[in-house]
Parts: sequence; structure tokens; C-alpha cells
Amino acid sequence: MQVTPKEQVAVFISRQIKNGQYVSLGTNLPIPSAGVLLAHLTHAPDLSLNILSYFTNLSSIDYFEDLTQIANPSVAKWADSVMALETLINSISRMDLCFVGGVQIDNYGNSNLIGVGQDPRQLKFRGPGPVGTSTIMSTVKKYFIFTNALTPKVFVEKCDFISAVGWGNGGDDARRQLGLPGGGPEYVITPQAILDFEEGTKRMRLKYVIPPATIEEVKGCVGFELVIPDSLEAFPELTAEEIEVLRNRVDRKGLLREGH
Repeated sequence: MQVTPKEQVAVFISRQIKNGQYVSLGTNLPIPSAGVLLAHLTHAPDLSLNILSYFTNLSSIDYFEDLTQIANPSVAKWADSVMALETLINSISRMDLCFVGGVQIDNYGNSNLIGVGQDPRQLKFRGPGPVGTSTIMSTVKKYFIFTNALTPKVFVEKCDFISAVGWGNGGDDARRQLGLPGGGPEYVITPQAILDFEEGTKRMRLKYVIPPATIEEVKGCVGFELVIPDSLEAFPELTAEEIEVLRNRVDRKGLLREGH
């Protein structure tokens, strides 16, 4: 059965999640949302899922009408409890996984949601702002960086501003030296490739190419020298159950199949 790159990415995210973990979903991230919901409906029914300060359990829901509407106040209808802001902030260090984007992402996983330009008063492009990510990504156990745009404008040698510190200037102890208790970024996820970070240097490294993209295409889409392993694994095949749940319960409208 033919699957799309976005569906493959969603399944990759799903497979990183274990039952019983505490996972947070932000806004405007339908592909990560699909991955988290796929995990929740298959192998992680006891997920502690935090959406907009609401703790929810969605594992018994037959299907979701619209992936783009998951992280909005309507999720309150599924809430088991509502977390006060102070409690939410104090719980971040217990969070197993969350997601962040970036208008710029550098070689060490530092990301920028502030904007592009040297003068903060006259930005060439204004991003949405950190929206709490500076604090969250400093303390969460680990996080994934997600972007739909694998381009040299996004993947830059150095971010103009840093809203979420990844691996600083590089090295396994970079975050410890900065006094950051969280585990840092584990993966950078795009519909063309999955990237991680090389042990020792923490430079960004290619892990999987997602067909129809090629290694050369991915290398040409970043503005720095990407670490390329001597042997690159093929992207794992999706199971029939993963495809069935993804298409019939998580993404009935086919958002992840648009354009294919």
C-alpha cells in the first residue's frame, strides 16, 4: 500500500512514544498531532496527553473529524482535568516529550521563533515568538523539532536569534555547561528527512531519507555541512494496522495525503 511522506513521519513519531508517558501537543502541528494520536490509539492508551493545559485521554474516541482542530479550546470537552498555569510550569521537568518549530534551525539544534534579521526592531520576517518554548525546551526530558520547510533559509549556519536552546555551540556537555536540566532535542523531523545529532559533537546528522527525497537533495537543502553516516538505514515500513488507524481514525480528511 502506497503511503505518503507525511504519513511516514507521523508513524515515526508514533513509534517514539511509550505507554504511560507525559506528552504535550502544541498548536498548528497537525503532523506531530497525528503521530501522537496514532500512538495513543494503538500502543499507548495510558498516555498523559496535555493539550492547552487540559489533561485528556482520547484513546476511546472512534475517530477525529479534523487534525487541525486538535489543539484548540474545543479539546476541553475531552478533558479529564485542567491544570493551573503555575502547576503546568512546575510540571515541565516531568514532561517526557514535546514539540517545537522554528523559522530558523542551526547545526546544533538551536531554534528561532522570533524572526529573521539583525535588528530586532526591524525584522525582515517576524515569527510567532517563543510562546513559552524558551522555558519548556530548557527543562523537558526531550523534545523533537518539527518543520515542513527543509530549505537553506530555515536550516542555517547560525540563527539570528535563539528562542529554544538545543545543543548550544556543540558537545555532549553543552547543555550542562549552560545550566539547562532538560535532555535537549533528539530529532529534527521534516517530511523529507529525519535528522538526529552526532554523539560527541552534537552536529546535526542524517538518520533517514524519506522517499522520494534523496541524500543529495537533503544535503542541498541545509545551509551547513550535514553529518552523513557511512551507512544509512532505509526508512522502516509501515504496518497495515498503523495505516488503517492513521487513515480511518486519526486523519479521516486525508490531510497527510494532500498533494500526493
